[in-house]
Amino acid sequence: MGRTVFAIALGVAAALAAVIGSALVALDALGAESLLITVAVLAIASVGVVLAIRVPVNAVGWLLILSAVCLGVEFLSAGYAHRSGSVAGGSWPGTVVAAWLYSVLLAVPVLVMTMGIPLIYPDGHLLSPRWRWLVAALVVSGGSTLLEGGFASRVIPDTDVVNPFYIAGLRELLHTIEMPAILGLVPFLGAVASVVVRYRRGNLVERQQLKWLIAATAIAALAWSLVIVGGVTGSTIVTTVGWVGGLMAFTGFPVAIGIAVLRYRLYDIDRIISRTIAWAMVTGVLAFVFATGVIGLQAVLAGVTQADTLAVAVSTLLAAGLFQPLRRRVQYLVDRRFDRATYDAQRMVEAFAERLRDEVAMDAVVADLHQTIATSMKPTSFGLWLRPTSQ
Repeated sequence: MGRTVFAIALGVAAALAAVIGSALVALDALGAESLLITVAVLAIASVGVVLAIRVPVNAVGWLLILSAVCLGVEFLSAGYAHRSGSVAGGSWPGTVVAAWLYSVLLAVPVLVMTMGIPLIYPDGHLLSPRWRWLVAALVVSGGSTLLEGGFASRVIPDTDVVNPFYIAGLRELLHTIEMPAILGLVPFLGAVASVVVRYRRGNLVERQQLKWLIAATAIAALAWSLVIVGGVTGSTIVTTVGWVGGLMAFTGFPVAIGIAVLRYRLYDIDRIISRTIAWAMVTGVLAFVFATGVIGLQAVLAGVTQADTLAVAVSTLLAAGLFQPLRRRVQYLVDRRFDRATYDAQRMVEAFAERLRDEVAMDAVVADLHQTIATSMKPTSFGLWLRPTSQ
């Protein structure tokens, strides 16, 4: 009971901090970024509270709550410092401390969610006691990161405010031994190795749980790679899409963890992966067909018409005509590789329907139906009701 109340209190505190911080920012301008961050904090806090209540011995839920609290306080501090600077010229009490918290606290949830949770996911325990040194490396890495961001800078990062907690000589020491970089790389590689080892050693359920984590991580990595590409190429649209997608993926990360740990619709991940891959391939092919069609038709029709309307219209019709047959073919090929269970079940049901056309003996039909259902759906029990005849 005490753990439940504590978990709920922390979750509510994180949610309130995020909502209040978002409200402070909204007084000037409510952007999609602040809204998505608030939704992400609420998702992390909610999933963390549910896991802490349902499986309190699993540390994953408590780490999610810790991340949500840090993110909520960080967002609240950002909103307070931002509002203080825009309204009162930074004269509100505690503005400097709020700016300092805003610049420092983000390191905690980043380290926890990228390294801490993968080390103990999904059962909340390390693979073996031999992996404990990675936890120590993670703690030291987090401590060195906090020291560098909060105490080794004369000016608070991302601001022009003088750091009241600056310690002279600390930056030179940290940079001399390269502590943040080296100690941050070690637990990250250890977390990746832990996931790989768990997947290779795990049973069917554990592998499905790890698939949820890997899928969420892959989507987030793809989104943030768009941010990098947009920054390199100078494309604002690509950067915006990547940034929004990254925040949405960040929201989906705790949801995927919650589904996997609670085993709710656990086996749907194969279908999600196959559909995601199929739609990505179809979208890429159609985009290529549309782009090449527009360019090619513009070159061909340049002497006939000076406008590109005809080329766009023809390319659009061509892409639309290819959509359904291409989608069906790609989905068929992807399901065979990434959603084999569903693919085999569909093929088995289709084969049963074909046999049913020629079968007249009721006992044979019942036996075939029982075998098809047991193999394709794997129910815990099976029963068949036949309406009695008039005789």
